[in-house]
Amino acid sequence: MKYIIKISPEITIKSKPVRKQCLLMLKNNIKKHFDFNNIKVNVTWNRDRLNLEWNDEKISKILTQISWIAHFMEVETFNLPEKEEEIFHFIFEKARNFYLDKIEDKTFVARVKRTGNHNFKSIDLERYVWGWLLKESKNSKVKIKNADVTVNIEVKDKKVHIVKYRIEWIWGYPVWFQDKVLSLISGWFDSWVSTYSMMKRWCEVDYLFFNLWGSAHELWVKQVSYYLWKTFSVPHKRARFITVNFEEIIAELLIKVQSRFRWVLLKRFMLRAASMVSKDHYFALVKWDSLWQVSSQTLKNMHVIDKASDNLVLRPLIADNKQEIIDIASKIWTYNFACNMPEYCWIISDKPATWAKLEDILKEEQNILDEVLIRAVEWKKVEFVKKMMEEYNNKEATEIETVFLAWDDEIVIDLREEADIRKNKLILENVEIIEIPFFEINHKFKDLDRGKNYLLYCDKGVLSNLHWLYLKEKNFTNIKIFRPLKSEWKCSS
Repeated sequence: MKYIIKISPEITIKSKPVRKQCLLMLKNNIKKHFDFNNIKVNVTWNRDRLNLEWNDEKISKILTQISWIAHFMEVETFNLPEKEEEIFHFIFEKARNFYLDKIEDKTFVARVKRTGNHNFKSIDLERYVWGWLLKESKNSKVKIKNADVTVNIEVKDKKVHIVKYRIEWIWGYPVWFQDKVLSLISGWFDSWVSTYSMMKRWCEVDYLFFNLWGSAHELWVKQVSYYLWKTFSVPHKRARFITVNFEEIIAELLIKVQSRFRWVLLKRFMLRAASMVSKDHYFALVKWDSLWQVSSQTLKNMHVIDKASDNLVLRPLIADNKQEIIDIASKIWTYNFACNMPEYCWIISDKPATWAKLEDILKEEQNILDEVLIRAVEWKKVEFVKKMMEEYNNKEATEIETVFLAWDDEIVIDLREEADIRKNKLILENVEIIEIPFFEINHKFKDLDRGKNYLLYCDKGVLSNLHWLYLKEKNFTNIKIFRPLKSEWKCSS
């Protein structure tokens, strides 16, 4: 089985030395992807294409994971007959063997691409092939535009390639044609697409994750980061995953900062931390902002946020809408990951400012000591993406304990903020309820009576699940998740 790989047209327009360098890089990238999957192949190249031969179903899947390819084709190759009068029918017979069943009850057209010196024109061969296919097929029709099936044929010098499949892929440059960037990731659609966008635009990408809600949040993002790396970025063998714990920053924001400014300030702290982490190691920071998608992504707010850093900040998704971002996420297979990853911005701000003034933000920012941010960055954790998931491979999945009824000997802990509790107060008969905001539970739980059983509650289950996992890791066994049945509680008026 033979594959013809066409490189991005962006590369073909380069000067000959640059084009040659790109081809060599792409060849090495392909080889590294196959080595990672324990497949040995020989890749040859000429002009604007690479060729490889191997009889393995994995080949097509791996090639779709290499983003620096314009398209690739699985082909059957044959030597042309010596007699010119036999060439047309020979090519038709080879095309018929593969396409005849596929065009039944469908519209089709034949397309020929020819390279070299021949005594015939491409259009003449096209008409010959579709004419004979029309005669021998069942209930098929020729349609020049928008046909159901395109019979692709390439004639190159003394050989003919019958194209079985042509798979279009995403253009770009081979790794690594540019330098290193640090991509800020959250686990949602946008951050994975922005990270991937820089991968396909020639950059070495490392990951910077701000842990807001404990180990479960971190583990989920690590899983997706590892998937993105092994699928599209294997040649970057020393890709790093950097974790900065932002739980203390979140607590400070919720206690000391006006609600409407929290989200902008959180983004500024992230950018300040990213600048401290990057130092001289990265040429740019990558953010997932899309203009006007959320309150912090207005032009004025982004201007205020960027004032927190002197680094070049790249926003590859700035002009994309949400659906366009989701479409790319589907194409690169991160859509399902993101669908199951909770988004946390809903617990940061209430009625967030969309046109924040720099002087107001700086005034609020003074309420949080610089030492808090410095301490978070100093305690950062740096891991190689290739190895970071090994510690989880032998761990059994932990089943979260959930109950729907609370007994009188159990204590329910309401993790919601005070404002949310006022809107929808939890009332249970004969059951004690204590209110500890989620940003304080990890520190205060150790002071509670160890002889009691506690049920963690929040509206959507996100906070209770994450803090249950965190407390379990700290060897607390007297905790469960409380998901009350509607009949078990009522809202206060």
